Amino acid sequence: MTTKLLLIFVDTDHADDVERLLEASDVPGYSAFPDVLGKGRTGRKLGNRAFPGSSTLYFVGLPDGECHGLCDGLRTLREAKGPEEGLKAYILDTMEVL
Repeated sequence: MTTKLLLIFVDTDHADDVERLLEASDVPGYSAFPDVLGKGRTGRKLGNRAFPGSSTLYFVGLPDGECHGLCDGLRTLREAKGPEEGLKAYILDTMEVL
């Protein structure tokens, strides 16, 4: 079975917005990884005084045709909240093996 894996990164302070969207979109399940540290175009988020903050990463596996509606919702969320939301999303082609 071919599926899509949606990776969603969001500033941890705004993770509730993404979780509300996932629930409203009737996503059957997801995995959340809070307090992800790293560096991106907007700078470093290392959870310390020099580089405060962190991101939350969501893994969402969906059948091929169901990913676009959720992506539209994420775009709407980013437009409403602005770039400070730190919201990015990527789609990977995957194949379920078990």
